[in-house]
Amino acid sequence: MSTLTDSINHLTKQYNDAIRALEDSYEMENVHGLFSSSRLKRLYSKKYEALASEYRSKRRDIFNAYKQANPTWVKERKRWGWMFVIGTVLSMVCCMGAILTEEPYQTSQFAAAETVEWNADNIPIPYLQDSTQYVSNPDSVLSQPAVDRMNVTLQRLNLELGVQSVVIVVNHIENDDPFRFAQDVGNKYGVGYNDRGLVIVVGYQDHSINMSPGRALEADLTDAECHRLEQQYVVPAMRAEMPDSGMVYLVEAVYSTLQKKELPQMSSLLSNSGGDDDDPFVGTMMLMTAFIILWSLFFLHKNKKYHWLGIAGTSALLSNPFYVATSSGFTGGGGFGGGFHGGGGGFSGGSFGGGSFGGGGATSRW
Repeated sequence: MSTLTDSINHLTKQYNDAIRALEDSYEMENVHGLFSSSRLKRLYSKKYEALASEYRSKRRDIFNAYKQANPTWVKERKRWGWMFVIGTVLSMVCCMGAILTEEPYQTSQFAAAETVEWNADNIPIPYLQDSTQYVSNPDSVLSQPAVDRMNVTLQRLNLELGVQSVVIVVNHIENDDPFRFAQDVGNKYGVGYNDRGLVIVVGYQDHSINMSPGRALEADLTDAECHRLEQQYVVPAMRAEMPDSGMVYLVEAVYSTLQKKELPQMSSLLSNSGGDDDDPFVGTMMLMTAFIILWSLFFLHKNKKYHWLGIAGTSALLSNPFYVATSSGFTGGGGFGGGFHGGGGGFSGGSFGGGSFGGGGATSRW
């Protein structure tokens, strides 16, 4: 390959010398002022393009001659080239597959940058569209598996104990007032049949939670019970930045409390849930990154011999010193238009039971 490199270097030097000679000729004619500067540049730019075209043709001939004289090199070059293409594509597919697979579990880490202060008028209530969805999680504070688990428990709370509920977990609450938010949601939508409703509101980045039982539920879920459950499950989990743990165990503790059963123990989840270091998604991405880096280094090593990225070590042809920029205008118009019409089914929305809230419950902060 050194012979090929030397041949191309020698060719490039010859044509670069010719381009420098053109520059000297241009300077002399420009001084005499026989042509306007822009016209003269265009003339010499054409001369440069002719040289460049001739250079590329001769360089291609040298490279083709080398390939004909070295058929084994050509065969290996092609084989390794396809291997690198296939390996790179497979790496990208694996990376995208890992990202798409883990995306629902990572939503809390990629929450929208826009800050929304939620209230009873703008908060989405999924239950109205799907009677199995009790959790409103618009800022993706909770992971989808946690929301699914909570919905199962809250459905049992509704069907077995007659307690209709709404759990709202957001980053910011309007006026940082979770009590008013919970009361307004409960009264606006009438959460709970026979006043046996429950609204739980969490402001994750506001560091606040409120549990508000309906009027008839206050006897079974007292202010003291609400405060104790918040302090036992939500506050320590939120301080550990584990909102999934806190909320999953809170709703299960509410269910156990109303059934007069033993409360769940949270310590096991807190100790086993792990942090980012134990996250399989992080481990997968680290492994894929290491593979891509090693694959790239191996490619660059092989490129010294097979030169998919060009002839390594060869000099480059000088750029056109006579280039004249031409001004151009672009006018046009366009736009986006259209509409979207659709509908769907498969889930039936729920309706609340006309419950009312009289100010019971508790608020905690961490």
